[in-house]
Amino acid sequence: MKIAHLMSHPALNGVATSTKMLIDQQLRAGYEVMLVCPRNSWIAKQSFAGRLTMMASTFKTLPADLRNTGYPIRDWGRTLVHAHGSRANKMAMIFTLSDGAPLVMTAHARQFQIPWRFAHAVVGLSRQTADYYTRRLLVSPRRMHIVPNMFDIGPLQPVTADARVEARQKLGIRREALVLGSVGTVGARKRQVDMLRVLKRVVASGVDAELLLIGGLDEGDVMRGWREAMDDPAVSGRVHLAGQRTDAVALVPAMDIFLCTSVREEAPIAPLEAMAQAIPVVSTDVGNMVDLLPSERVRPIGDVEGIARAVEPLAGNDGLRVREGLRDRQIVADKLAPSSILPQIEGIYRAALGRARDRGWKHFKNPADRWRPEGE
Repeated sequence: MKIAHLMSHPALNGVATSTKMLIDQQLRAGYEVMLVCPRNSWIAKQSFAGRLTMMASTFKTLPADLRNTGYPIRDWGRTLVHAHGSRANKMAMIFTLSDGAPLVMTAHARQFQIPWRFAHAVVGLSRQTADYYTRRLLVSPRRMHIVPNMFDIGPLQPVTADARVEARQKLGIRREALVLGSVGTVGARKRQVDMLRVLKRVVASGVDAELLLIGGLDEGDVMRGWREAMDDPAVSGRVHLAGQRTDAVALVPAMDIFLCTSVREEAPIAPLEAMAQAIPVVSTDVGNMVDLLPSERVRPIGDVEGIARAVEPLAGNDGLRVREGLRDRQIVADKLAPSSILPQIEGIYRAALGRARDRGWKHFKNPADRWRPEGE
């Protein structure tokens, strides 16, 4: 099977890392893979697990740009196109209408866009994601498939004392402090202002705590109450804004407890990176966190008191943090292993290929490109 992945995000984010992980596993499984991505994007600079055909695209839908991207995909002889990102979805929609290619889209975010209606299959990363698209009639339940992002814990090991010391030295954080932390763009969707409020409550309970936020500040999406919370004397000198970092995963060991206070996520990657390093996670009820964490560590969105209550037992007990961190790591290994997720993606591909035939597409430039299951 020859899969052409269209990934339109230029930066390092969850879409890029999850797409790369999927491609690596498909290469190991013997797929032929093409990656179409923006020139000089993060993913374009990565090394992959096998031989990969890579092509740069502007993802503009002007005729010249469509030709420059579409013809090479067609001539490569793709079996199926898999799109990631809103601009990739739009281009893939036009491509499949003109070429007849079976099309899969992964819903990495919730966006009301027409291209979703043209996919032969949509991967919803959580039940919340799937419900959004089916309720809004963008995707029929028949074409919606719920499969979380795969995650390979192998490259990440439980945090050692030396790794924690090294990460804190890089960031100027005291060795003795209990560090709450998070990775992601600082803005209203991630709602890190609630982390400041949690920090205030934890400090008031007698814990020598600090907060580490890795990620750039979204100036166009400033949180209500952010500046006031930052100016609160109760947290003065206890907040570290590391900004956007390319070494974010290597800095996560500075944290003792990872927080996710988002108001919306589909299947966040940053908490998984913490869990794989045996750092316990406390999260709002977003994406698939409820499927991975114990109920006492999943709280309603905006429940600052509840999040603080979930943090306090971990903050006051080193042994509990170690046990819960190892438990989180094992859950990721058991539920999100590539060996479990990849066959589900393959099943979605086969469903999309079947639906493409059912819809009677007649636009294949070369009839030999029309994929058939073995034995058909």
